[in-house]
Amino acid sequence: MALVARKLQRVGNSTGVLLPADLLRASGMSRDEDVLVQAEEGRIVITRIDPAFDAMVTAADRFVAAHPSAIKKLAE
Repeated sequence: MALVARKLQRVGNSTGVLLPADLLRASGMSRDEDVLVQAEEGRIVITRIDPAFDAMVTAADRFVAAHPSAIKKLAE
């Protein structure tokens, strides 16, 4: 596992951290890639967005919106 120390920096009105190329390479990610960022108990986790999973979640959301009574019945 690649491990590097970095300082959080001001970026406009936000805060950012610069990731070195070897860390990105080790993660299998690359610059300009869409990612999910979430906070978990004292850490920030960055995860690659899987377009297939994103499409599946979108389809599920549409199904739930179109069939609320069926979803309510299944939840019982």
